[in-house]
Amino acid sequence: MNKIPLILLLTLGACLTLGMTNAIDYPLTVTDSAGRDVTIEAPIEKIVVLNSDAAEAVSILGDTDKIVGTTDSVPNYKAYYFSDVMDSWEIVGTWKEFNYEKIADLAKNDAGEIEPGVLVISYANKAGEVEENLAPFEKIDVVGLDLYNADTLEGEIATLGTVLDREAEAKSYNDWVSAKKAAVSKAVSGLDRPKVYVEGGSIGDLGALWTYGHGSALSDMIDLAGGDNVIDVDEANPKVEWETVLAGMPEVIIKVPAAINQLGWSNTTDMEALIEDIESRPGADAVPAVANGKVYVVFRDMTLGTGAVVGLTYWAKIIHPEAELDPVGVYQEYLEMRGLDYPEENFFVYPAI
Repeated sequence: MNKIPLILLLTLGACLTLGMTNAIDYPLTVTDSAGRDVTIEAPIEKIVVLNSDAAEAVSILGDTDKIVGTTDSVPNYKAYYFSDVMDSWEIVGTWKEFNYEKIADLAKNDAGEIEPGVLVISYANKAGEVEENLAPFEKIDVVGLDLYNADTLEGEIATLGTVLDREAEAKSYNDWVSAKKAAVSKAVSGLDRPKVYVEGGSIGDLGALWTYGHGSALSDMIDLAGGDNVIDVDEANPKVEWETVLAGMPEVIIKVPAAINQLGWSNTTDMEALIEDIESRPGADAVPAVANGKVYVVFRDMTLGTGAVVGLTYWAKIIHPEAELDPVGVYQEYLEMRGLDYPEENFFVYPAI
């Protein structure tokens, strides 16, 4: 039996409380994250998502059944979310190169014509390019929404909810996110702020470690979780030397390895290797995080996109073990919104917190 996604139950509650809203009047104009005014001529019947973040956002709002096309980023990195539906989706390119003719073919009806009601969702910095390349086909709406940055996610979900006539679902999701953020803020309020270093990627060059500076979503997450980022640079994704990390003397180290195409890890082998790499670096034994056993590996998927508040809750618990937070419970709620069970046999943070 299929589970009823939590987002639908939350939406039902919102509708009963607020009353059902009137149907949207078309044409409808919204402003996307690229600053473009986009006019939607008719209710959306078909959706092409050009990245996995857009696919997840459409799923959260309950319109997965309208997706007809996507890029290879979904089967390559997020198959575990869409395994029951994505076999019917056409692949229209990679995350950076799109097959516009195929997108146009998906937009056609049985008579071979394109009618209003077809939506393409791209990252904001690609929206103009996508619109220009689809202009010859006409009647295909293009909206630029990033849907991965915690700072802008709730506003973008609200915009997408308007476009898809899923405003109640968008409000329910945003209310849930706001409540979880508020819980983290309350839990870490007044506590000391440890120095935190976050590293991305796999085992790499100690002269060019992938990390996160001011303006990045993960640096902001450190701050919200009650820590201070030791990487004090005005660059979102800098490469730094290990000596720079040593100078910062982090009290907590969080490793966020590259994405994997499964929901969590089933064994600890790779995670142990990542931690051993950090702990064996020159001078690491003098770093408080290493000396005190505060080096963690965190599942990347829950740090960005619609599940980022899950990552925030985990990070707050890592940085402040004494905080009264239940990250596993938050993750369970999020997966329920996606119509999925929490995989009890897998893990998302190593070592356990």
